[in-house]
Amino acid sequence: MAQVARRKALEPAYRRTVYRVFAPGGAIDLRVGYRCPALDRLLAATGCTRWAFLTAWNPLSRPLPVWSNATRSRRLARALHGLGYRFLPGLGIPQEPGWRPEVSLLVLGMPAARALRIARRFGQNAIVAGRRGGRAQLLWCED
Repeated sequence: MAQVARRKALEPAYRRTVYRVFAPGGAIDLRVGYRCPALDRLLAATGCTRWAFLTAWNPLSRPLPVWSNATRSRRLARALHGLGYRFLPGLGIPQEPGWRPEVSLLVLGMPAARALRIARRFGQNAIVAGRRGGRAQLLWCED
């Protein structure tokens, strides 16, 4: 029951967040529920059909000190590199008062199921993921 209440409380904030990717050709902004032609072009250029936007910051949406979040981000990047994934830096930019942007990564070619497993390992509530030509989806880790 607590998970359902937490999800209900957090979902609107996660949906309003701008998920920004720092790509070689410039920043790409993703929004849950929308297609992103710029991301589709990036995926086509890299030969990927799937993507996931991940962070290791603020597990279970509980703020941590910047130094702790930075350490967690490095661990996530090392884990992704060890699995052979390419990724680009990103930033989850919340629209909620008092919430701070979270350093994130756009992982190219990662299936949603694998992204959810990694997100769970880093204590996250949810991820944003999708396929080339599709809409960005908010996926909950407990589902």
